[in-house]
Amino acid sequence: MFRRSLWLILSLWCSGAYAQQVGVYPGDMKQLDGGRERTYAWSFDYQQPIHRYFDVSFTWLNEGHVTNHHRDGFALQFWAHREFFAGRFDAGIGLGPYTYFDTVATGPDRSYENKHGVGMMYSAYLAWYFRPHWAVSFRTNWVRTHRSIDTATYMLGVRYRFNDLARGEQHAQPAAVAGKNTLYALGGLSVVNSRTSQNAPAYSVEYRHAFNDWFHGAVAFINEGKSDIGYRQGMTAQLSLGQTFLSDRLGLSVGFGPYFTWHQYHANPEAGGRRDVVSGLLTMGASYSFSKRWVGKVAWSRVMSRSDRDSDIFLTGIGFKF
Repeated sequence: MFRRSLWLILSLWCSGAYAQQVGVYPGDMKQLDGGRERTYAWSFDYQQPIHRYFDVSFTWLNEGHVTNHHRDGFALQFWAHREFFAGRFDAGIGLGPYTYFDTVATGPDRSYENKHGVGMMYSAYLAWYFRPHWAVSFRTNWVRTHRSIDTATYMLGVRYRFNDLARGEQHAQPAAVAGKNTLYALGGLSVVNSRTSQNAPAYSVEYRHAFNDWFHGAVAFINEGKSDIGYRQGMTAQLSLGQTFLSDRLGLSVGFGPYFTWHQYHANPEAGGRRDVVSGLLTMGASYSFSKRWVGKVAWSRVMSRSDRDSDIFLTGIGFKF
């Protein structure tokens, strides 16, 4: 399922005949089974048209905290939509696989397990474009799983639509490009996906190479710092898909690859399971070129372990193109 999802991301980024959109949504989550609790929710998405009436999208959804479950994940969806009232309104329905990461309580103390799985996400939205590129959008999602909780989220957010060639707009001239290689120095914070969210300072050094406009490779050293469960650092090699906007100054990307770690774990009753050396690493990033040589970057990586030691790594920094 995960490999098929990556191929869907590939088709998402390679198509560029219509206007891409990004959105940010805060809102509310309701558990549909068990205790039927309510909590906060938020999401962001990237939507790529592949036809006048059809889109594909990447969505990250955080479903908040309910009893015994702290869950988030990403969905890859196919959409059918239609504009009306001269393009001022847009309505759509979508569905696709939802890969989730659930921190599950396993006892009365602070012990937990990191559960991974795949369900389905069914979604609908209604957007009002009050400006040519800006919209207010209401979105709802229904998540169905076999091994975790079922949920519904209701969110109101904003969307931004980039230049639309289908509407007759023209791309601005691209910014000057210094080279296909970039060296980054990044710093930030790592957060353990536990019931208490232990955190520590983190940093990374990354080398990135652009094979073409939308396909990149990266090698990075990551130090996640010292938290209550130990000290982890390692190397990752990732392949990324990306798009550029605003005359090639703004870049958005998502990448995945193996994360080879060496670590020292403290004795901690919260963290059980094996101490794996190889994990998966999913990274979502945004960059902005300030000049021909210098670029700023923010990135969020999710470590997908097999030993109940998932973590989030939030980094920002600067890079040099050559």
